[in-house]
Amino acid sequence: MGKKKRIAGRFLPSRVYARWKWTVNFGLWAVPLILFLSGSLILYFTPSRYQSTVVFEYLGKREPAKAAALLKSKNVIDLAATELKLTNLVGLDSDTLAEWISEDMQIKVDEATGMIELKVTNSQKEVARNLAAQLPLSLEAYERAAAVKETDARLESYSIWTRDAEDQAEETRKEFARLVRARGGEDLNPISRMDVDDARSALENARGRIWEMKNRHDELARESEIPKKWVVIHSPPVISQTALKSDDSLGNVILQSLGTGLAFALLIPYLLELAFPRRIRSKASAGEEWSEAAEPEMTGLPV
Repeated sequence: MGKKKRIAGRFLPSRVYARWKWTVNFGLWAVPLILFLSGSLILYFTPSRYQSTVVFEYLGKREPAKAAALLKSKNVIDLAATELKLTNLVGLDSDTLAEWISEDMQIKVDEATGMIELKVTNSQKEVARNLAAQLPLSLEAYERAAAVKETDARLESYSIWTRDAEDQAEETRKEFARLVRARGGEDLNPISRMDVDDARSALENARGRIWEMKNRHDELARESEIPKKWVVIHSPPVISQTALKSDDSLGNVILQSLGTGLAFALLIPYLLELAFPRRIRSKASAGEEWSEAAEPEMTGLPV
């Protein structure tokens, strides 16, 4: 019981803070001052950041969310950076530049309408505006290039199918001619006539496939020549004249400095008391025990 009382008394605030008074003073004065000065310097040398916003409608085949994700891809960002010549302007390689631009983009998508809101933040007003304006156009350029590549592949496939159909039609024509020569044009045998009719029908079907492949090829070629829009700008970006409000304002720096200093002053003394307890002097304890033991023997002596 006495041991518990001694431990409880050891951690009384008056004893702890009196023993570790220097840590309390350090937490109340030095810590807030150091944090305030460092935070103020960081806040002073941190450049202001500006944001430009563009709203556009995506008209392509992809889902709007996938198109928005494509905006942050290296392929689209590289197209925008090349068009704006940002590699030379900021002095970064393409990979680092793409990552830097992607981190400074905020995208909001409306799946029902295909509307996409793009916000680009940068320390330079013109760069923020130019990127916000160019990225949707780069997305359209990427989609156009992908569509041309897909169309070319389909046209090549139709050409291959047409050549195969022509080869098959030629083989069918030769077989029909051979059968006619063998049967004779005036042969009235029903079985022979049936073979000739089947060969003629096969030849007509083969020629029909040729015309079908050619028609699809020509139709796709005509469709590819028609200009198509993938992006429609509804709200073009403008150069922002107002810097974004940062969470690291001077008021927040002051409050954080004071709060951290107060926490230091309240907690560190207890941690030090726990790590470095007071030493109990053994001689004083022995003297107290001797006094208590000798006291009954002295009570019977005359005064």
